Amino acid sequence: MFCGECGAKLKKNARFCGECGAKVPEEAEQKEEKTEKVIRKTEKKPMSTGKKVLIIVILLLIVGGIIGYNVMASKLGPEGVAKSYIEALKSNNAGEIYDSLGLDGDTTFVSKEMFQAIFDSDENNLSNITNYVISDVSYSDGNLAATVKFEVTRKDSSEEETISVNVVKKSDKKFLIFDEWEVTKDSVSVLGVDLVENYQVRVPKNAKVSINDIELDQKYLNSEYSDEEEDVYVIPQIFEMSASIKTTLENGLELTSEEEISSYDVAYTADVSLENLSEDTVSLLQEQMTNDINKMYENIIAKKNWDAVKDSYNYDGADLKDLQEEYNSLYERVVTNATNTLTKFNVTELTVSRVRLNDDGQLEVTAKFNYDYTISYESNDQTQTKEDDSSNTTTIVYDYVNDSYKMIDISGTVKYFSRY
Repeated sequence: MFCGECGAKLKKNARFCGECGAKVPEEAEQKEEKTEKVIRKTEKKPMSTGKKVLIIVILLLIVGGIIGYNVMASKLGPEGVAKSYIEALKSNNAGEIYDSLGLDGDTTFVSKEMFQAIFDSDENNLSNITNYVISDVSYSDGNLAATVKFEVTRKDSSEEETISVNVVKKSDKKFLIFDEWEVTKDSVSVLGVDLVENYQVRVPKNAKVSINDIELDQKYLNSEYSDEEEDVYVIPQIFEMSASIKTTLENGLELTSEEEISSYDVAYTADVSLENLSEDTVSLLQEQMTNDINKMYENIIAKKNWDAVKDSYNYDGADLKDLQEEYNSLYERVVTNATNTLTKFNVTELTVSRVRLNDDGQLEVTAKFNYDYTISYESNDQTQTKEDDSSNTTTIVYDYVNDSYKMIDISGTVKYFSRY
């Protein structure tokens, strides 16, 4: 700063000029102080090491976040999901393969345990892949679905083949920011396993039915398809597989069937036939028929009429008029009007040949049986006896009451015994 009178340079904070003694104006002093303050404010201090490190860390986090986002987006996207599926196939890992399918809804009959069983029974034809590369990705349905094609090579083969994996975008986002894709249900066919949708099981009214020991409960019962004679169950989704279907009717009859569930035949009907009876059920029926026939002839040999035996056949609600008619006919022919006296009758072997339900829902069982018999007769004023054996076919109608079979009708009884 300089003196306004003589122009000499003034000393800092001087009130008077050192040359001429003139007083330095107060405004000049304030202007000088302000100038010095501005100069001091504009002076930059060197950045500390801590701040430099913090800035570097922030930059690294930003770069890492961008890289991590891209990696996660790629992993959850169509190509990443399809690659994971192919890798699971290649590693022969049933659990990972199942998880990658993203099966939702009712999974009772498409469970991981069922998939594992199918996987164990069939050889994974993709476990011999040695190399694979994505050859094409195409989008459809407004970019909500995609098909990822792979060119793969296998062991002991130089030729490439194309495998397609279909994926679909999920409605929800992963961690609220990432689009997530999943392998569609139809991609399970890459393994030679398919899903069957809305599989129907038709059984007689009020029957209980199970598939591979899993009982179908009421949630599968379709009232629209069912009627007065038949219940129809509809399973939303089930694997194509060999399945054991067991049906237990109201009359106690157990039907078993080994079925190939497939998309070519999306319904099963419980057929009341001999072929569908379990061995235990057939044995039970054969024993029941043998006992019923022998008991009837035991009463005939004892000359017991219908009134004497009807209580042994009776039960609440029983309609025994047909059985009564047949018994009376047998009694008349073998006891009342016979020229021979039946003294012994025994079924030695019985084989069920036919089983059906009649219009009243009762069980009709037809069987061929062998029997021994002994008769006595008078000849030349002497009592003669004859023992013989023969065979016959009979049909018995059963009602099922209190966990047991009750005979309500019989046809094909043996009414003639030859002495010759």
